[in-house]
Amino acid sequence: MSAPESMPDRKTELLDVLTQRREEAETQYRRALEEQQSGAAAGDNEGVHGWKASPEGGADVALLEILDRTVSQIDAAIHRLHAGYYGLCSACAEPIPLARLRALPFATLCVPCQSERE
Repeated sequence: MSAPESMPDRKTELLDVLTQRREEAETQYRRALEEQQSGAAAGDNEGVHGWKASPEGGADVALLEILDRTVSQIDAAIHRLHAGYYGLCSACAEPIPLARLRALPFATLCVPCQSERE
């Protein structure tokens, strides 16, 4: 970011990425939930709470949990963006590269700090 005017552009781009990813995850969640509730993604046996039991066991419910967590993480990232600290590494405070944020929009660590933690 060589020029100060690049900050609004970066913020706009990041918000676009987050919004798009959130919409995608939310759409997938709704689709998976509808399939789970209708039994389209499962077998004929009723499971707990009237949900259809699938041959994969809890795979359908696990997918719903993952998608729900993804939406929550993106919501938190949008909050950080509006608060002014999204895209900064929570460990070293350096900007996280756009490529990483496009790939993992709710990343809170830059690659070197993430590698160090692992």
